[in-house]
Amino acid sequence: MTHRIQGLEHLTTDRLLLRAFHENDVDEVFTLHSDEEGNRFLPSAQLKSKDAARELLALWLSDWADHGVGYWMVERREQPGVAVGVGGFRHKQLEGRTVLNLAYRLSPHVHGSGYATEIARMALEMARQHLPEVPLVAIIHPENTASIRVVERLGMKLEREISLEGETNRLYVVG
Repeated sequence: MTHRIQGLEHLTTDRLLLRAFHENDVDEVFTLHSDEEGNRFLPSAQLKSKDAARELLALWLSDWADHGVGYWMVERREQPGVAVGVGGFRHKQLEGRTVLNLAYRLSPHVHGSGYATEIARMALEMARQHLPEVPLVAIIHPENTASIRVVERLGMKLEREISLEGETNRLYVVG
């Protein structure tokens, strides 16, 4: 059983506010995860309904309640209350072991802004600080070159290819 971590619910980077999800974030979760372009590399993750968004949000809320860590809602510091993405890390079972899954998904209108790197850098730092015993991984589709550049920029290394939901993906680990 993992212990519950305190203090990760509200963090800031140079340009971003990172906060734990709230029950009223259903619309934002749906908007961020129903976009076809945003799901190009994992079409099965595309949300088709608000009910599906509620289920996903319930999972993320339970991460925060059970562990004190999970994905963050991402907002720009100059526009608090306006979601531009989701990112961070959460506990995940991968091949029979518990890992921290690093993820970031941003609205298409902020792609190329460097926000993914900012989110991933904070997640990496918080994982090292608070959960050094749990490996941090990133599972990335081989054609998602932008996402691969983010993890490589942070020093993560390609460990091997794995199958996830019938798709070949690359498994990156902290180098």
